[in-house]
Amino acid sequence: MININIGGGYKRFNGYLNVDNDPNCKPDYLCNLETDKLPFEDSSVSKVIAHHILEHLGDGYFHLLKELYRVCKHDAIIDIRVPHHSHEVFYNDPTHKRPITVEGLRLFSKTFNQRDIAIGSATSTLGLMFDVDFDIVSYDYVIDPFYEEIVKRNTSEQNERLFREALNTTIEAHVVWKVVKE
Repeated sequence: MININIGGGYKRFNGYLNVDNDPNCKPDYLCNLETDKLPFEDSSVSKVIAHHILEHLGDGYFHLLKELYRVCKHDAIIDIRVPHHSHEVFYNDPTHKRPITVEGLRLFSKTFNQRDIAIGSATSTLGLMFDVDFDIVSYDYVIDPFYEEIVKRNTSEQNERLFREALNTTIEAHVVWKVVKE
């Protein structure tokens, strides 16, 4: 069983091989995630950690997703963490190239794509376009510490409005993808 941590830099996880393009962090595999082929056989990876890497990818974003799909087994889990697109931490880092959202990640599901085609939706069918299939298993958000007490006191309706209207309420999105190959 192969588990990989992509773009993790100096952060290590027990049981995971580190794949990064920075030789200073001494990864197990030195690899440019935007252009290189991942150094693993087809359908050989069971778990992927992708914490705070996808937002750093430019034109190679789609390349990496195709490579992850290639190397992952059916039902492999990809654990994604990204800065929330409406929080200043996303904008403060000049190396952030793209916002990653739950709804944007949903576009890589062929089931979701087929449903949207059937109802005449105009969303991008990225799963079909790139021949990848990732289903969202779960997602949640990390609340900025400044808003934690407010969120605890609010009703769910009040929080929904707060999250839609106020910047900086949510600092991070956490999404779990499952690879679908059958």
